[in-house]
Amino acid sequence: MILWVMPDSGARTKTDYQKLVARFKQEHPGAEITVQVFTRNVLWKLMFQLKYPAAQEPVPDVVQIPHYWTALLTRAGVAENLSKMDPSLSLAPFLPPMRSHCYKPGTKDIYSLPWWFDLSALHYREDHLRLVSQFPEKDLSTWEGLLDICERLQKQFADVEGYYPMQNGDWRGSLSTRSSFMEIWSRGADLFTPDLRGTQIASQPFVQGVKDYITLALKEYMPILRERGSLGTMLTGKASMLLSRKQGGASFEGTRGVPVRTVPVPRTGAESAAYLSGMNLMVNTAGKDKETALTFIKWCTRSDNQISYASTMEVFPALEESFEHFIFSSSQRLHTYSSILATAHTLPNITITGTVVEILNKVLAVCATQIVEGRFTPASLDIELEHAAKEVEYLISLYQG
Repeated sequence: MILWVMPDSGARTKTDYQKLVARFKQEHPGAEITVQVFTRNVLWKLMFQLKYPAAQEPVPDVVQIPHYWTALLTRAGVAENLSKMDPSLSLAPFLPPMRSHCYKPGTKDIYSLPWWFDLSALHYREDHLRLVSQFPEKDLSTWEGLLDICERLQKQFADVEGYYPMQNGDWRGSLSTRSSFMEIWSRGADLFTPDLRGTQIASQPFVQGVKDYITLALKEYMPILRERGSLGTMLTGKASMLLSRKQGGASFEGTRGVPVRTVPVPRTGAESAAYLSGMNLMVNTAGKDKETALTFIKWCTRSDNQISYASTMEVFPALEESFEHFIFSSSQRLHTYSSILATAHTLPNITITGTVVEILNKVLAVCATQIVEGRFTPASLDIELEHAAKEVEYLISLYQG
């Protein structure tokens, strides 16, 4: 069986998957599993080759996919109907926000199963914030308060070479579309209109939400497009805060003397919003070992295995019961995620969502370059988002009309 996955635990990815496969083979000693790791961008491109693979080219049996890819892959005929493979499968045990992302739109047929998810939050160093704020959680409840805290921290640590108030959580060190969603949602905007037949990308609340996020880079509160090896982190004392979807158990709680607290993402509008990013597993219709593939997926989504893997990955189990057990048997810091989950948004499971995210990635990549080169203006962002909105409207006319 061939398994395609993403490097979700960075440098530990190879070791983590070796452990996962070893645990599976303890229960299924006859299974032969080859793990192949691809970045999200590479995997996105490879997905379009699965329908018509080259002759003699090995194809995956199981693929890890972001939660919002299911609709596209079912439409393309790449994802196997799991309900037909095993009619007893049910999504009832999984957290409600994740269930709709497993179906082929318009049906109750399951084409992928939730594996794990991460959830956006703001982490901060208590010792640093104590130097500039008497009430950090109150000050960090709004985006305006966050920017004010950043300014205070920048002055407080002006003598520390390479210091930035906010550590950049994007693995590329650039501006992240997924980090802008919370600011957009908090302002009441979304990628699409409620009926999914239009886009809000060029609307004022959407544009302002993107500008809220970009302000972190514009004011040099967060580094972008710099050599990662030259940047400090919260743990080294050269950053004080981090917007991240990873809960950071191993990173924060495994480091002595670095007290970290976790709070909801500061709100830009009436209420805070969190981004729930799920990872699902699907069986490839062209796979050669579908029986082992289904067995593996069901094993991965079993409660004990979800809890174990979530701990390793610093993420959360997708089963409702497992999530509650995981949270309340963990450190006090993680208990706040039970309330953050109530504010969570997901991206819709429709054919074009993945493509729309790629369009926005390009917009923010342009903005990042313009900021570094000193060419960025609010008007330039308005133009980029207007162009993006036209692209999305065209996609909607093709696939959602």
